[in-house]
Amino acid sequence: MVVWNDSRMAEHSVPANASQGWLRCRPAKRHGRTATVVCGPVVLLVGAMLLGGCKGGASITVDATVPRPLVDPIRASMGVYFDDALVNYVHEEELEEYGAYRLDIGASQAPVFARVFDAMFQDVVRVEPANPDGAKGTPPNEPEPTAKSIRFVGTDGSSPVIAGIIAPSIEEVQFAIPNQTGGDFYEVWIRYKLTLFDRGGHSLGELPVIGYGKANERNFSQLGQQTPALHEATTWALRGAAAELSLRFRDQVQVQDWLAAIGVEPK
Repeated sequence: MVVWNDSRMAEHSVPANASQGWLRCRPAKRHGRTATVVCGPVVLLVGAMLLGGCKGGASITVDATVPRPLVDPIRASMGVYFDDALVNYVHEEELEEYGAYRLDIGASQAPVFARVFDAMFQDVVRVEPANPDGAKGTPPNEPEPTAKSIRFVGTDGSSPVIAGIIAPSIEEVQFAIPNQTGGDFYEVWIRYKLTLFDRGGHSLGELPVIGYGKANERNFSQLGQQTPALHEATTWALRGAAAELSLRFRDQVQVQDWLAAIGVEPK
């Protein structure tokens, strides 16, 4: 986050007696003005967070929650699968001139999706793929999984009575900081893919879901750092995805085709 006072910034210059403790950062541009930003010994500890021309970056861990959606549940028992890639998801990116950024959002995924799915379906069961070595076995009178299917079981190894399975995953995370856009907002986009299976583990379709969030850096300027604003934008992106999923799920063609294939009425 950049805290700008153009009149003061323009007056700053490297002292004539500057020692090696001073660092001149490359000129920073904002709203058509250019200011030379100087990092001195006293401000080096906070300069990376306060001055947009100095390399900074941020590392956040998001542990978000969402309110229970007020939707009519689909009358079916549904399995949900959260893989390790989802629950441990971390986005890391190096922005030239602005430093390294790390967004740890994995811990929020299972709680957020679980809360949404609990409202969307009459009953929800956590499932996982059966062990490749067959330790959990194949129930009698059920065919072995094919190469294009995954046999899911309950987390206790049982065979739950479910109509189908949903497995969310993160396809991409993007973010923008005010230094890049010239505005006042941190913005975050999270693109999900929900794979829709029948109860036998055959993939019948995919549903994209995009969450978007933003936060105004001015609301956090008194904190003197960009981490809270980026955290807020990421939290709103998660909540946006939850809202998009819960409110529009059953209206999507992919979902209607899936529900019809597994014998579930959408309403």
